[in-house]
Amino acid sequence: MFQRTSTLLPSCRALFGSLVAISASSESTTTTASSVIATGTSAQEIHTARRNSLPAAPIFKPLLKQQQPSHTLTTTGKMTNDRAASTGPAPVLAKRIAEAREVLKSAQIVCFDVDSTIITEEGIDELAQYCGKGSEVAALTKEAMGGSMTFQEALRRRLDIIKPSQRQIREFLKTHPSTISGGVRELIDQLRRNSAEIYLVSGGFDCLIEPVADALEIPLCNLFANKLYFHFNGSYAGFDTNQVTSKSGGKGEAIKLIKGRFNSNKVVAMIGDGMTDLEACPPADLFIGYGGNAVREEVQKRATYYVTNFADILW
Repeated sequence: MFQRTSTLLPSCRALFGSLVAISASSESTTTTASSVIATGTSAQEIHTARRNSLPAAPIFKPLLKQQQPSHTLTTTGKMTNDRAASTGPAPVLAKRIAEAREVLKSAQIVCFDVDSTIITEEGIDELAQYCGKGSEVAALTKEAMGGSMTFQEALRRRLDIIKPSQRQIREFLKTHPSTISGGVRELIDQLRRNSAEIYLVSGGFDCLIEPVADALEIPLCNLFANKLYFHFNGSYAGFDTNQVTSKSGGKGEAIKLIKGRFNSNKVVAMIGDGMTDLEACPPADLFIGYGGNAVREEVQKRATYYVTNFADILW
């Protein structure tokens, strides 16, 4: 097992609480976590601290900006391939693009969903497929979308099917690096030049998202995601049900916590593809739907602003 330890700032400890000891690399020593160590019939909880600043080097190297005529940019590092942003006209699904661009300029805090937004994949589905449980998880996801269970119950049941071990997650990260959506890097760079704070708010798992955050130079203190627990032998032991992102309405609660970090009433934007992202506004002040990887019909219908290409909202 490969826990990483450090000291948490009080503000981050209050936000993140109990976190998971998991990393894409056994050599890393700077992430926040909490792990359950089971011995016989008793369990000992070891508390460690989550990284609250950027690592010296990301687990996977971020892509270098290269001038290439091909559709996909490549790099010698293991971190993701960027899909080149389309230069063609916006699909008819997009709504009020110019207005979305203008309201985004006013945002002082921008929260991004991760799966199917920052990256092209759905992390839990990819992990399930890798662990040989893809069809079972897909069937459960379809059932959950019918409203037959809460978000947390659906998460619990999917994880009980997958039961990912630490070893499986390490190997999954090595062999299935995420793909960063086209235009994401450029948009984040522009938002930073506009003095906006960038956050990742996800119903996925921090151990899968941390390499993406590293590649985009987003401090892990600005990541809200779910935490996994593992037994002493590395087998799956559950997940942290105290994390706000593990519950229905969790992204809205995360945004409330983010707003609580600042004394002033900063304008918060939420960008994402799913209903959980749409429903986080309010407390977010504005929502921009994104359909560049997956179009959720209800989100596209209800969102005031909707884009299918991040390059369209650059200014």
